Amino acid sequence: MEKVTSVNGFIGSLPKIRKRRIWNVVIDGQVVQGVGATDNRKSTAEAYIAKKYPGQKFTLIFREWKI
Repeated sequence: MEKVTSVNGFIGSLPKIRKRRIWNVVIDGQVVQGVGATDNRKSTAEAYIAKKYPGQKFTLIFREWKI
């Protein structure tokens, strides 16, 4: 068994826990779908929805953090 010689080495060996923001997409007062972005940016999620629903007015409402 290999001896751990540094705390930073041990912490670096642990798997990364990534949290993602999930938004609800609201069009005409109804939740159409949930959307998340790999970089957790609202602007990335907005760009995706704008391509998927061209010409529609929509609102993104934060729903939850997901691991």
